[in-house]
Amino acid sequence: MKYVRFMFLIAFSAAFSLAVSAAIPAGSMTSAQAAARRLPVITTFKHHPESLAVDRRGNLYVSLDYIGDVVKVTPGGHHQVLAHLDVGDAGGFLTGLAFDSAGNLYVADSTFETSPTPPGVFRIDTHGVVTRVATLPAYSFPNGLAFHEGTLYISDSIRAAIWRLRPAGGKAAFWLRNPLLAPKTKFGIGANGLAFRRGSFYVSVADFGTMVRVPFRANGRPGVPVVIARAKLLKTADGIAFDVKGNLYIAVNDDRLVRLAPDGVLTQLATKRDGLSYPTQPAFGTTRTTRTTLYLTNFGVFGGTPDIVALDVDVRGLRLPQ
Repeated sequence: MKYVRFMFLIAFSAAFSLAVSAAIPAGSMTSAQAAARRLPVITTFKHHPESLAVDRRGNLYVSLDYIGDVVKVTPGGHHQVLAHLDVGDAGGFLTGLAFDSAGNLYVADSTFETSPTPPGVFRIDTHGVVTRVATLPAYSFPNGLAFHEGTLYISDSIRAAIWRLRPAGGKAAFWLRNPLLAPKTKFGIGANGLAFRRGSFYVSVADFGTMVRVPFRANGRPGVPVVIARAKLLKTADGIAFDVKGNLYIAVNDDRLVRLAPDGVLTQLATKRDGLSYPTQPAFGTTRTTRTTLYLTNFGVFGGTPDIVALDVDVRGLRLPQ
């Protein structure tokens, strides 16, 4: 095992252990929610799925850890490798996924090395052609991806930053750098999940268990970041997704799915007993019959099973650019 990969797994394990030791706030679950119910498994994998995206036809797409594959999963459960990317030999792996309005799929490649494959973002077009669209400096950690008005925004879990990549391409540039997005330690994880809703970006910060809102100004610049939630329940927070009512669903690596309501109330919706195993990314279905279905990738470390599970939350997901 290479040094960088080793250190990164140490960071993940430390974050996981910290969250396990944290007490769940009183009243975070109702008696009905406390009753375990196994979430249906959509499909399983031999490797660990990190991120998840859904196309307009209801196909699921996952980025698979250190092997560098992006895999398409049809509604019938058939697996197809859409693309393979070089993640290097120093502990790199694939992270965030996002579709643009033309149906191209973007994936973040966190290689943690300068050569031969620096970290960055790749576009996979509708024909499966892979093109690097952004190259980031060495030891950047591109993680969550989100589009707004045709521009791609990229959270960086090491540099306490959000990068911006304009539609015309070229070099990615910092859109925001702020201490609220920083990791707790050198090998920690700061800004992670990223989503846009009603004039603001929302960012999960894993190490501190916070949700940060960043207003999007009319001139395209960021406003002043504000912490809108901070809780032990959110430590190791990862990917996020909105429904149409403004509820934010947060995958927490400590075997939790948490909902943050617009009024700030946190509710734990599912745990390990329900079939969660290091969950990493929630994403809503896009078809008429799955718009209220929240899919969730389980990374499946620490003895778990790498898979995708589903939960009907009775509220339609917020439509993403496609």
